[in-house]
Amino acid sequence: MSGQIFGIDFGTTNSLVTLIDEQGRPIPLVEIETNRPHPSVIWYRGSEIVVGRQARRYLDNTSEGAPPGFVRSPKMALRQDSAIHVDGLIIDPSDAIAEVLKHLVSDATKEREGSAGEVVSKAVMTVPVNFGGPQRRALRMAAAKAGIGVVQFVHEPVAALYAHLRSQLNVDREIARYQDRTMLVFDWGGGTLDLTLCRIRGGMIQQIDSLGDNEVGGDRFDDRLRNLVREKHGKSCKLADVIALERPGMAARLLNQCENAKIELSDPDKNRTDFIIPGYLEIDGPSSDLLVDITREELDSISRDLVLQGLGRIDEMLERSGLQTRDVEFCLATGGMVNMPAIRNALAERFPGRYRAPANGDRIISEGAAWIAADGLRLCLSKPIEILSADSTGRGTYQTLVAEGTVLPIENATHAVTNSRLYCLDPREGVASIEFAKPRHPGTPRPSDKRTTLQTLMVLVDPTARPLIERIICDLMIDHDYVAKASLRSTARGDVREVEFHDLDFALALPRKESGSAKQADKRKSEARPAAGPTLVAAGSVNLVPRTNIVVLPRADD
Repeated sequence: MSGQIFGIDFGTTNSLVTLIDEQGRPIPLVEIETNRPHPSVIWYRGSEIVVGRQARRYLDNTSEGAPPGFVRSPKMALRQDSAIHVDGLIIDPSDAIAEVLKHLVSDATKEREGSAGEVVSKAVMTVPVNFGGPQRRALRMAAAKAGIGVVQFVHEPVAALYAHLRSQLNVDREIARYQDRTMLVFDWGGGTLDLTLCRIRGGMIQQIDSLGDNEVGGDRFDDRLRNLVREKHGKSCKLADVIALERPGMAARLLNQCENAKIELSDPDKNRTDFIIPGYLEIDGPSSDLLVDITREELDSISRDLVLQGLGRIDEMLERSGLQTRDVEFCLATGGMVNMPAIRNALAERFPGRYRAPANGDRIISEGAAWIAADGLRLCLSKPIEILSADSTGRGTYQTLVAEGTVLPIENATHAVTNSRLYCLDPREGVASIEFAKPRHPGTPRPSDKRTTLQTLMVLVDPTARPLIERIICDLMIDHDYVAKASLRSTARGDVREVEFHDLDFALALPRKESGSAKQADKRKSEARPAAGPTLVAAGSVNLVPRTNIVVLPRADD
């Protein structure tokens, strides 16, 4: 489809490309053979690179142990900002990720159900909430290496929530229904548990709060299960140290079988699974072969503390947001781990009648990204970028530099703002101190609301100048990775300092049908000037804020 923008979910365990066809249907480009997303696994087999199901299948079927060169999840290396070490080689995470994305691009070209293959060259890509600017940049670089231009990034929980809303018969009615209501996206995947509280407000899906836990991902369950299998085999064969006797590569192969067994035991009709690995140990006799059965009850027992820890994160996030369980309109559960009965049942009990576990939970994030691309939705700031200005109260006033709702740039674009109304109030120390901040919560901020500092910066000024004479020019630019770069220049001293900050908060601007009066109101709002600075006061009556000695003065036409 010419000009098609796809949705891509590059996941810890699995990855997927989705498109919206001409009939408005989401078409996930799953594996043709299995009808499942593609495993995010890589096998560096000498000079050859094997990706996806083929690499996973070798790990499942080989009679030998897993050979060197397997990378189960390059996304985790990107999260941890660490290199990948494979068979003596050091691989940059962006290069490993590029191989997974190349595999997705190649697989998309295959014919499906009589339809020609797709050329994936543009995409909306999803990222975890805790991915900062460096991770988004690295992911964009990896996509470029795979021939994919990232039109924009969107947070995974927001993509999942939009896909859920878009799947309803009347999406406009659903959006209106949940206006100002709190929704929880509970995404428990192979690498992490991510919780996000969202609210529809002012035509945007805003993230109220988010919390991640890297200690309870599905991989931790696999580790526990592998230890249980080892323990049971050791007891049955009277072996003291099974790990010391494992043949090379067998630990990885067993771990892979544990992941498959965990999936099997998530089936309500499956209560038991068998582990069979011939030649598992480097010993002679029957004990060399692994033959162990595991029940769902045993899996629940060894993972109970992980489940409780993960569910406890809900209470932790609600408490710090000043909410209770009854304040959550519904809980949207995604990720492979929510299929585990112990987790699924606990969520259904905690949110009776308000628990949503969509059948497409393994592809809902990718579908959400595809819908965002098809509907032409854009990200915008959910919290303003502010500058702290000294005032007569001694507490300081936060002045808006970039307003809430500002549309963020797409691929190869930037958003630039210049503020030339900053003046140094007390230059005697030869520096002007500037603090950039944001409100802690979305919505129109009040002066008394708490702020989070984004960055602080000091610019050299003329210490002999009189107060309010030396001006500071602030140029701020937000790039397509949602990284803000501020450049400040003192006009008398000529000093230039630059700083970056990555912790911006975004929202997804929803489609809306507007009446003529609403459009006129928006036009008047867009034509309105930014909020003026504090009332101009004599220098002697201003009490300096400990963190700043600059004042934002109003323009002559304010």
